[in-house]
Amino acid sequence: MNSEGKAGHLAFARGGRGRFAASILAMLAAVILMSVAPAAAQTTPLSFLCVSPDITVALNGGTITPQELQCYSFPSGSLTIPPTGIPAGVNITGFFPSSSTQLLLTIDTTAALPINGTGGTVTVTPRDVASYNTSTSFFSPSLFFTGAANGISDGTRIDALGMDGSGNLLLSFDVTISVPKFGKGGGRLTVKPADLVSFNGATYSLVFDSAGAGIPDGTNLDGATMLPNTDLLLTFDVVGSIAGTDFTPTDVLEFNSGADGWVVSFDGASTDEWPDGSQMQGVWAAPAGSTPTPTPTATATKTATATATATGGTPTATATGTRTATATPTATATKTATPTATATSTGGTPTATATATKTATATATATSTGGTPTATATATKTATATATATSTSGTPTATATPTVTPTPVPVTLKIKPKALKFPKTTVGTHSKPKTVKVSNPKGKKKHPGIAVQIEMISDPGVFTQTNNCPIWPASGLAAGTSCSISVTFTPSAPPTTQTGTLTITDNAHGSMQTVHLSGAGK
Repeated sequence: MNSEGKAGHLAFARGGRGRFAASILAMLAAVILMSVAPAAAQTTPLSFLCVSPDITVALNGGTITPQELQCYSFPSGSLTIPPTGIPAGVNITGFFPSSSTQLLLTIDTTAALPINGTGGTVTVTPRDVASYNTSTSFFSPSLFFTGAANGISDGTRIDALGMDGSGNLLLSFDVTISVPKFGKGGGRLTVKPADLVSFNGATYSLVFDSAGAGIPDGTNLDGATMLPNTDLLLTFDVVGSIAGTDFTPTDVLEFNSGADGWVVSFDGASTDEWPDGSQMQGVWAAPAGSTPTPTPTATATKTATATATATGGTPTATATGTRTATATPTATATKTATPTATATSTGGTPTATATATKTATATATATSTGGTPTATATATKTATATATATSTSGTPTATATPTVTPTPVPVTLKIKPKALKFPKTTVGTHSKPKTVKVSNPKGKKKHPGIAVQIEMISDPGVFTQTNNCPIWPASGLAAGTSCSISVTFTPSAPPTTQTGTLTITDNAHGSMQTVHLSGAGK
């Protein structure tokens, strides 16, 4: 996970689910399409459920494509959400609403997705997690999670996407893979296609053990989300029965790990005529009673100040993500970035949102002679963004999305060795790891050492890596220090020699540096 994603996912874990649900429910209030009722046997009553199909399906509420989400509000209402910019033939395989304006997405094939209206794109592979801004209708230029940099082998597809209560990513894969294991001793964790793991930014833990739960080999977990009570909502790609509970690929199952109990939470065929042969590839839900009023909350990671001034109405300013103040609170976080969002209104409910994390100066001001203005400010390091919304009626929304770019520095990293050759290794087993050392020279009197930011470390296919290097925008690899990259070889075919490249991208001289990798199976 890149640092932008790491900081973001910890922040929205505290309340993003509710804010997204609130924004969707506001739309549903105006568009009630059908009567929807949850399954009678449902253990945890839901207020909201979203799923995505693997093929185009004709439902009671209309036709839904694999590039769209079908969302249900209980006890009544449904709505189709179409993220724009996803090419035809590219399907959504997983999704998670991280905030009222951010939707995390995974797709089933490599595609260039739009980041602006001038032709800019970000390349997303099936092992990556992309970030989609629901206000701008564009994708972020930075991936939320880069599979290559986090031990996910090439050719692997993320099938299910979610988050736990601590803000760790929940992931399922379409093939059996080996990933760095969390816990004492580390090592490797084998993940089957019906397993669910959590990712804490560096290593993986098993959240749902399919074999222990009685899921037969050959079953693929297609959708997963964790409820606040830690129950899991899951969808599978087969017709089957677990602990006496029958299910199809268009059913959402609820699993209580404490009681080892299963129940059908949502029956797609009977509720909305989901057709045979279709599958629900992604799932997200909010339990009943968990949706707050649709008022966004400002989140900042350091000292934050928001200022609201009004001659009428009830202005509200919220800083540091948790408290609401009616007065003149002030929000300030220091250093190199100044995103500013301003909303002015003589009526209606203007909302301005600017987003940032760590060491930034953020100011949000809402001024009103009537109505109820709300100002929200957040900040992001080394970025400058300004958004202004002005309205005399309605509900304008302004969103500023900063861009993070490391500043080049006049030093050169030392990479040793420049190549790794692994001994013959039995196919399907892991070799002993080999180490690459990355050093930042101490510097000379006239040229002091400067901290180097390492943006990404990637590796393809049969070669996997773990590292203790500070990934951008962490504090950087300080002058006179070093970090290590541990590379492991897992051959897929004998006796062919297999090769790969370890790529280190940084803001020092040379920018991208590589280490050649080779090994053979037996």
